[in-house]
Amino acid sequence: MIKLDSQFIAQIKSNPHMIQQLFSGHFGLEKENLRVTPSGNLALTPHPPIFGPKEENPYIKTDFSESQVEMITPVCDSVDDVYNAITNLHHIVSLALPKDEYLWPNSNPGLIPDEENIPIAVYRNKEDSSRLYREHLATEYGKKIQLLSGIHYNFSFSDEFLKALFQTSQTEKEIFQDFKNRIYLKVAKYFMKNRWLLIYLTGAGPAYMEGFTTVSGAENTAENARILKDGISLRNSSAGYKNKDALHVDYDTFDGYIHSIAKHIENGQINSMREFYNPIRLKNSHTDQSLESLAQKGVEYLEIRSIDLNPLEENGIAKETLHFIHLFLLTGLLSENDELCPNNQQISDKNEEQVALSGLAHPNITECDHSEVAFSEAGLKEIAKMEAFLIELAPENDYLANVVALQKARVVDASKTIAARVTQEIKEHGYLTFHLNTAKASFETADAFAYRFIGAEDMELSTQIVWKSAWKKGVKVDVLDRGENFLRLTLGNKSELVKQATKTSKDNYVSVLAMENKVVTKQILAEHQIRVPHGENHTQFEEAIMSYPTFSGKQIVIKPKSTNYGIGISIFKDFFTKEAFEEAIKIAFSHDSSIMIEEFIPGDEYRFLVMGDDVVAVLKRIPANVVGDGIHTVRELVEQKNDDPLRGTHHLKPLEKIQQGPEETLMLSQQNLSFEDVPPSGKTVYLRENSNISTGGDSINVTDQMDDYYKELAVKASKAIRAEICGVDIIIPPNPKDYDSAAIIELNFNPATHMHAFPYKGERVLTGDKIIDYLFK
Repeated sequence: MIKLDSQFIAQIKSNPHMIQQLFSGHFGLEKENLRVTPSGNLALTPHPPIFGPKEENPYIKTDFSESQVEMITPVCDSVDDVYNAITNLHHIVSLALPKDEYLWPNSNPGLIPDEENIPIAVYRNKEDSSRLYREHLATEYGKKIQLLSGIHYNFSFSDEFLKALFQTSQTEKEIFQDFKNRIYLKVAKYFMKNRWLLIYLTGAGPAYMEGFTTVSGAENTAENARILKDGISLRNSSAGYKNKDALHVDYDTFDGYIHSIAKHIENGQINSMREFYNPIRLKNSHTDQSLESLAQKGVEYLEIRSIDLNPLEENGIAKETLHFIHLFLLTGLLSENDELCPNNQQISDKNEEQVALSGLAHPNITECDHSEVAFSEAGLKEIAKMEAFLIELAPENDYLANVVALQKARVVDASKTIAARVTQEIKEHGYLTFHLNTAKASFETADAFAYRFIGAEDMELSTQIVWKSAWKKGVKVDVLDRGENFLRLTLGNKSELVKQATKTSKDNYVSVLAMENKVVTKQILAEHQIRVPHGENHTQFEEAIMSYPTFSGKQIVIKPKSTNYGIGISIFKDFFTKEAFEEAIKIAFSHDSSIMIEEFIPGDEYRFLVMGDDVVAVLKRIPANVVGDGIHTVRELVEQKNDDPLRGTHHLKPLEKIQQGPEETLMLSQQNLSFEDVPPSGKTVYLRENSNISTGGDSINVTDQMDDYYKELAVKASKAIRAEICGVDIIIPPNPKDYDSAAIIELNFNPATHMHAFPYKGERVLTGDKIIDYLFK
């Protein structure tokens, strides 16, 4: 018989808003991974300095060992958001590790050195409490066992939901915090009794290297490893990360919970609540995490500590698993309050141990009265509770129904579990080989999508890059206006407003306006003895057309006065007709009420990214082009090149798609071509004369090779207009030493930085890091 709390179900069901709140809440993840070398040895290098002091970075720290990275998500309002957050952190850390280091993807370590050579996390102050606590653990438990890694799942109901529940179910004289404590204790009781099921469904650590520990009945496997026969999770067994003694506590009342932990501390079994390694803990984030402060402030959230790293998932955990854990906790809330028998926690300990060591064999589950129930029957009973409350409260949520169905299938068939699949991979490929291949594949995935901040793909690419760098360096990010790409970055007591990655408080408004206006920009640069193209400005279409005789036979550029990204620009380096001249003017006026016609400066175009007194990146920019193969038309070649997964639109990917608009049509006509022509094999066909990456051009990083003269020129130009973060476009003549023939054709107040971070060719420049460093230096 399915036992649910009919009172709670009725209260929630009567209020659609409460139903919505029930399936939301607040979520956070803490994930540990060991850093390893390509051979699977524990990496003994220091915690990467790019993350800053581990005491200060809220997202990337170390756990016990200097070689053990801990990733901590911000508090998120949905499972999807926290999944994206941990994936982003996994990518950030993977790419920032020293060369030839990877994140080991299993909870159980690979090759580790002798005990004395395992490095404890280093802190600036040798007397830091975190360091002293780790030294205590090394003495009390040994260093090896501390290398077991995993995921902590933090969850809280929204206070709005709990208050609504409180108002409809409060007892006489009970205050809200007491009600919260009671609710979280109820969920914890359910978890403690039924945690064996969660271990069965999430366990992923059935194997370990010879010498790490000793477990009776473990079998030899390839590469000097051992594998638990029918095992699920070494980490959650008695051979794993446990207190030396079984520490049973009182879950009936909050005072009882506090007093029973205090008793364990008083008896010397643990030295603080921090060392209370129960699979689930009651916590408050606004305290010093001492038992005394928890007693005073009350419970704010639950911390689940029993989740293994899943090597079958690129980031260590599946989104479906996160949803299922949430449903598991909701089952605790909505079940009848008789889950944990008085003084009978040893039974739930026994069930946990059996499942951890031999869960694939489906051992019987012991009930509170010491009777035994078939494994599948016991598991399906808890799954049925989930199905029942989903039918009552979320009958149209097919996704959650499918999440439960997946776990139900695993309860019936052990071969479908994560542990069984990991076991099969280890038997086929070997313990080290399987996990190292997984680690390398995970790095390659992180590298392939290094430009992307998952969950923010609707935002400008340069903004995503800055966001990733902010988290890497421990800077908090608040999205103030998503559509405007407007962020607030906070480090310590300092905050900076940033729009579209490079619009910051460092630049003044007049400088921005001046750079927007190409006429003003040219005049200011000329006054500082910096060469700029000569030309004319026009505000009337007819007047501009009448200037044809002035420019006929010359090399010219026609462009709008105040646009960026190469929009509306036409370049004539060879003979052009009056009709082509008029079409170019029409295109320019379609983007602005004022246009410029100026001399074309021969040479190659380069983009210099200036921040303050430094050039941080330089790109050579190649106009949009395709190369003929003698078979396909220009249009087909463009479509093929645009199929590159790194090409997109609106600056959401590193390279922009080549367009097929009027500018491209005009450019082709200057070469006596159309989109339907088939160019000969090997012939390069240019679709644009201007080389902007934003119009489909290609980019080549030449930062280290660039002549210092031109870097100094770029800084001089940005200083002339009093810009701090600036994109400077310089035409460098065929003979680069002919300095007098170079010219600056444009300054950009909001330069796209992704083109430097992910060039078509050459090394990546970490522009996001440079922006963060510049803002918070």
